[in-house]
Amino acid sequence: MYISGRQLVTLFKKAIKFSCPVTLDGSVESIRSYYKMIQQFAIMANTYQYLIPERYDALSILELADFISDLKFEEFRKIANNLPFLLDGVILPDKAPSCSEADADPSFESAIAMLSENLPDEIDLTDSRQDNLIFEAATDLLSKYPDTSALINLDRWLTSSPEKYKNAMLLVSRLALSKIHVKQIDHPLHISLVLAMYNEHNRIHPKSSDNPNGEDFVRRKIRQMEWLLKDSPLSFNMILVDDGCPKQSGKKAHVIIEAEGYKNAKVLYLEVGIRKQSAVIKGLKSTSDSRKGGSIQYGMWQALEDYSEGDKPHIVVFTDADMAAPVGEIGLLLEKQDDKTMVTIASRYDAGGIYRGPWGKNGKVHGLAEFDRRMIGLRALVFSKLFPQTGKITDTQCGLKAFNAKLLRQILLKTKVRTFSFDIELLVLAASAGTAIASAPIYWHDSFAESNFWG
Repeated sequence: MYISGRQLVTLFKKAIKFSCPVTLDGSVESIRSYYKMIQQFAIMANTYQYLIPERYDALSILELADFISDLKFEEFRKIANNLPFLLDGVILPDKAPSCSEADADPSFESAIAMLSENLPDEIDLTDSRQDNLIFEAATDLLSKYPDTSALINLDRWLTSSPEKYKNAMLLVSRLALSKIHVKQIDHPLHISLVLAMYNEHNRIHPKSSDNPNGEDFVRRKIRQMEWLLKDSPLSFNMILVDDGCPKQSGKKAHVIIEAEGYKNAKVLYLEVGIRKQSAVIKGLKSTSDSRKGGSIQYGMWQALEDYSEGDKPHIVVFTDADMAAPVGEIGLLLEKQDDKTMVTIASRYDAGGIYRGPWGKNGKVHGLAEFDRRMIGLRALVFSKLFPQTGKITDTQCGLKAFNAKLLRQILLKTKVRTFSFDIELLVLAASAGTAIASAPIYWHDSFAESNFWG
């Protein structure tokens, strides 16, 4: 069912007045975070109204943006609670992929059972020892199914019923797919991995009795990339940007890089970029004005400076500091890029995406709770109506996005947003530059402890 921006405003008004039982069970803080996000969407739609292509109804889009800008929090709560009833069901549809009997190889069941024996019953993001077990299983899976179509069918078969299998097995399948896509790249390609750090002083170190939430993310991200790119013509570097961290995350990262002798990793400090008046973060007066966005943009610009346009093809990927979205899945993003599609975003919520959180054990976690399904569906619906030129994007906020460096050179200096919605601006600017935007379903495991978001 197609709904225009104007029609959505009408539905919102009905939802505010609609009388039905209160079924929205999320906390006030969680609802407010979604409320703030769609208000950011509305601000950006007005800011970039001159980029709305002529084929779209700009007046309808701006009417929706103005309505959301004036929306009060309690009105938003009523919309989130009542809109699914007016739309006759859950806003976010079931995302389970289908797997026909013809695609299911009889060997799948026994192969998965054998590989699963050595895998942990539950993924623990603080246990770096699990990484090698997962890498070994992914390598074995590649050996058993070296044909891409067979591996795709196996992954579809697994993710059709994810609750039947260990989370680690679901991740193994996705990593194997990622690596087989990398193996098919027969030309040199450089990947710059950019991440921001704020209050990462615990997660940056290994887990210990004194540091129960340690994820050792610098070493582990390097190892994931080395595993993924081994025996391929691809290379990578990692840029970590201190976002004004009061706990000196940047200095801690530098110590690790020096101790390990990493030649392809370095630390930047946003405050240095501000002091030097770097063009890419114009408008920032202090690190307190940045909420991740300024640091990612500063790191991306440095990646472009380090690898000139005349060198081998270059992809810049930004990710989060935690281990929630394994960078070993980057091959899934690369596979969807070409001359017409120069942006790929990871998705937890599209068909085949696996979302795991801290709310239950394997077999009891079937993805999103109903509250999050509604809120993410509502967020995606609003985004699609405010920015139709970006295409259908369900997961706007996943912390794993890949940009062709040629495109970044066109859009990065045009950015204005330095806060948490900076990536929305990048998508809008990318679409205005004429590129298609693709989504790649990934395995994602919430890093709940030490989270800056949940905190």
